[in-house]
Amino acid sequence: MNIDASSMSAHEHELIAEMIDLLQHKLEQQYEAGATLRDAHPKALGVLRGEFTVAGDLPPHMRVGVFQPGRVYDCWIRISNASNEVRSDAEPDLRGFAIKLACPEAEGNEEHPGEQDFVLMDHPTMPLGTVPMFRDAIYYLTKGSPLGLMAKFLVTGHMGALKALHDARRCPTSPFDVRYWSTTPYQFGLDEVVKYGLLPTSAHRSTLPEKLTEDYLSVAMERHLAVEDATFDFCVQLQREGMPIEDAAVLWNEDVSPFVKVATLRISVQSFRTAERALLGEALTFSPAHALPAHAPLGGLNRARAAIYKSLSEFRHARNRHAPLRATGR
Repeated sequence: MNIDASSMSAHEHELIAEMIDLLQHKLEQQYEAGATLRDAHPKALGVLRGEFTVAGDLPPHMRVGVFQPGRVYDCWIRISNASNEVRSDAEPDLRGFAIKLACPEAEGNEEHPGEQDFVLMDHPTMPLGTVPMFRDAIYYLTKGSPLGLMAKFLVTGHMGALKALHDARRCPTSPFDVRYWSTTPYQFGLDEVVKYGLLPTSAHRSTLPEKLTEDYLSVAMERHLAVEDATFDFCVQLQREGMPIEDAAVLWNEDVSPFVKVATLRISVQSFRTAERALLGEALTFSPAHALPAHAPLGGLNRARAAIYKSLSEFRHARNRHAPLRATGR
């Protein structure tokens, strides 16, 4: 497919700038200086050390960027609840899974050289799939008017997006037991476009406790890593005809283009529920824009997220009086 299919929507710059202003104001109102959390995904379920091993038998057309056969990268992983407020794990929610590879010998972008981030969630699409819809959601929710958002989406024919968001929220047995998707597309070398996916492969599976507690997901991961590693297949889905770049709400059909394994993610047995890891999680910053040129983010939502994440990360770290950390492996 033609990578140039990624095109900028009308007034996109203005919409993104408006979203940044709205979200910064929200953070100022929500948190004291020195204790400002992320706007989205503020509750970390775990900050974990991992190892990302590229498959040794990759075909030549998939040997791009970080995906060189047999290459091994140290990485940091932040798993989180998606809600923009710190809430109990017992509340149905989407979950995020962000991976930061440390690859100091590779060229990254100007802001985060030597890093490659993969940002995923446990739902295959982004129901608010375009920049205008994303802006409408942020505008009405930061104004404290969910009914206003419902009215806007009713008029514009987008009520299905709100239902999809509601239905996507759930209470999994463990963050190690579910699939994750990038939802948005990325360049894959010179000629291909992909979405990323994570498929759990651990032998160990958690069970739901009789009573869901506020930290049951962290407890489930802690118990898992007390006895064995957690593993995932990291996969890519190649874009085919009818799979848009500019609308992340459209599901890319796996029957037409199945996910193909390109690497293994291993999270070794470790203790992670520590004050040091909590501080590390606040200091690290993840973004679709932290990418090597071969894996550049594509589409309006990625352009919006890149700008918003950068501005809010700088705002948060400045307000908390510390600089963001870079990936340095173990």
